[in-house]
Amino acid sequence: MGIELATTYILIAILTLFFILLLSSTRRHHVVEVKPVRGDDLDVWPFMPRVFMTNAEVRFFHQLKQAIPEYLIFSQVALSRLIECTDEEDEKFWFNRINRMSVDYVLVDQDGQSVLVAIELDDWSHEDRVRARADLKKDKALISAGIPMVRFHGEDFLSAEEIRRELFHALEQRQAWMAEAVDGRV
Repeated sequence: MGIELATTYILIAILTLFFILLLSSTRRHHVVEVKPVRGDDLDVWPFMPRVFMTNAEVRFFHQLKQAIPEYLIFSQVALSRLIECTDEEDEKFWFNRINRMSVDYVLVDQDGQSVLVAIELDDWSHEDRVRARADLKKDKALISAGIPMVRFHGEDFLSAEEIRRELFHALEQRQAWMAEAVDGRV
């Protein structure tokens, strides 16, 4: 009886090893067929450069540089480059809430990493209900992350000093938020 049991175990082990080797060899040689996507066969895709900023945005960009030369300014930045989700379980849902959103300008510390203030230059299109709702989502996402949003109206001509005053007010607001966050954790 003992030899038969040992023989059965050896036979099971050999069969198991055989199936493992068989499965692993078929996986290695299995070629995944990639379906072509429309346009893959074209030598040139239908793209051309577009204007990066409107004339009003370019003018305002120069005003910003004059108003706050001690900070870095980046333009046309996606929200997904500025903020990240803290809810790991539902990260995809929250990312989709901000997907394809951007801000006109971002004020960044000289370290090149610390986002200080988001800046929007609003024009008449922001009066549209759909656009206004998207603006509220954008503001809520940034403020939730501790990044103040400053909105300037494109039709208002502001001096560099007025712009500087508004931005420094936002920086003070950010510092107060940061202090509250630290006090809340202690």
